[in-house]
Amino acid sequence: MPANRSENNLKMLKEWGAGLACPACHGALNLGPDHVTCTACGRVYPIEDGIPALVVERATLPSA
Repeated sequence: MPANRSENNLKMLKEWGAGLACPACHGALNLGPDHVTCTACGRVYPIEDGIPALVVERATLPSA
């Protein structure tokens, strides 16, 4: 995927980010360069080709 498309996807995600929530606990999400992290439960969702994979089964849980 061209870099410009990935950058555009991330820019759009930042603009829409306030309306997104963790699919597991409905907590707020923080956007990182290659992942999205839930501020409530700590799940980390990958960003693949500039698109966040907000699927509970794809998330990793924080280490205890």
